[in-house]
Amino acid sequence: MKLNTSSYRHASLLRASARVRGFSLVELMVGMAIGLVLIAGLSLLFANTSQSGNELNKSIRQIENGRYAMDLLHDDLMLAGYYGEVPSDSLATSSPDLCATSGAITLGWDTTIPSTPQVPPPIVGLSDSEASALTCLPNRLAGTRAFAVRRLDTDTVAPDSIKTTDVLYVQTSRCVSDPATSPFIASADPNALTLKEKDCATLSSARKYISRIYYIASCSECGTGADTVPTLKMAELRDSKMDVIPLAEGIENMVLEYGFDTTDPLDPDPATNASKGVPDTFLTALSGTVGARDNNWANVVAARVHLLSRTTEQSRGYNDTGKDYVLGPVTINGDTSGFKRRVYTSTVRIINVAGRRETPPPAPAASS
Repeated sequence: MKLNTSSYRHASLLRASARVRGFSLVELMVGMAIGLVLIAGLSLLFANTSQSGNELNKSIRQIENGRYAMDLLHDDLMLAGYYGEVPSDSLATSSPDLCATSGAITLGWDTTIPSTPQVPPPIVGLSDSEASALTCLPNRLAGTRAFAVRRLDTDTVAPDSIKTTDVLYVQTSRCVSDPATSPFIASADPNALTLKEKDCATLSSARKYISRIYYIASCSECGTGADTVPTLKMAELRDSKMDVIPLAEGIENMVLEYGFDTTDPLDPDPATNASKGVPDTFLTALSGTVGARDNNWANVVAARVHLLSRTTEQSRGYNDTGKDYVLGPVTINGDTSGFKRRVYTSTVRIINVAGRRETPPPAPAASS
């Protein structure tokens, strides 16, 4: 019997098409619904991950800015009052105009003899009102404090290599034949730096005078289109003007407690003078008592620095209402602004002042 192959193939195709059929409308709708649920879940997961990453980046930047600001202040405060070989511990301190930009006397360096020579105080604290009166702190954030640091550069320079007359240099005599009326010279004129080394032939090296004021500004990028990011800034004496330099964004407040050494430096009795070079009291400003040692910035031997940093961007739905941020004697309350905050505190010993005042340990008793 002969088979009809075309009929056989046609029947096979019909059976195959019956077995392989498409999705029904219900199945298609169920599949689409499941797919949409999966896509929605993945989208939510991605959004949450992205938001968590953004919040983590904000916190990292906040921590780094706070630490960086504290390190900068710590290092400069530690060097405050470094005047090289100028015997500043035996000289009177002046009260210079903190925004002054020229003139040795105006900047606080008075070498006049036979009257008592004067040097600038290593550190000067500024209240909100005192900082407001200064014209060299643009865009200062109202309600915040500031402080000034004075010192010499740790690097020396030969007077004949100085090419500018816009920076004050201080030179100390090491030669016995130099005039007794000039133990040191402070001048912006290189030709005026005439004191000699020990050989009484070579010009003595000089050190550049450094004058800085640290304060909180209300903006990082100021001027036209200014932002509203509070920023730690520094006004530094450069080329006969006070240049303002942004240091760390997000620093919202700064409080310093100044450690005063109130011990009489002329008291030779170790029993009553045991704390010489050590702070006896911490204050946020001068005591105001006339003649008191805690009413003189020259007696500051340490400082406690408190910084309040915040994120530079808001976090949606975040508020720290009811949370208190303690900056020493000052407490800042949280709010609903959406910024996350953190407090940093460090104690700094002003070694160039405290070190000179240290009382040597008593000599051991002689054995019998």
